[in-house]
Amino acid sequence: MKKYLTLILSILIMCLTFLNYWFSAELIDSFFLLSLVPILLLFVGWIICFFVSVKNIISKNYLDIISIIILFITILLVIFFPFFKMKVKFELELYKNERLQVIDMVKDGQFKPDDSGNVVLPNQYKKISVSGEIHVYQNDTNHQMIGFWVFRGMLSGSEELIYSTGNEEFIQQHETGHPIISIEKLQDNWYYVITDY
Repeated sequence: MKKYLTLILSILIMCLTFLNYWFSAELIDSFFLLSLVPILLLFVGWIICFFVSVKNIISKNYLDIISIIILFITILLVIFFPFFKMKVKFELELYKNERLQVIDMVKDGQFKPDDSGNVVLPNQYKKISVSGEIHVYQNDTNHQMIGFWVFRGMLSGSEELIYSTGNEEFIQQHETGHPIISIEKLQDNWYYVITDY
């Protein structure tokens, strides 16, 4: 068992790293600065596992080469894997029915936005937007544009899944003073929007 310890730890670090970054928006929204603790612990675990693996390789335990490969795959995952974007695409299908129900409720006037355009969702719908709120940009007979938060930044960029009956130019027209960095159409009426704030 001792022989496989670093291999098991490196796999565990990779899995926990993936989960941490996959749910990072929820962690930041719920715990803010405390959300850095898991990242710090994973980093320390990565360093320890790396140096123990190198020491074992020097001692002729070549099984630890696999551990080092897994640890480097973990680093590449953190640097290059688009966690938010992949999660948005996955959850677009997962929560589509609930989001369409909310859109219909906004259209029918069952959910009324406050002065800033936000609607606090009831508990059964909170999972469809990371902050438990949606932002109603427009809701009238001409167009409907509603944002579901993917990541709600405070001093950094925000990301939204926006339902819009208009096109990309229509979304640009509803910029709220925080420049839109990118708009990507995912499906008809569904856009992945990144802003600078």
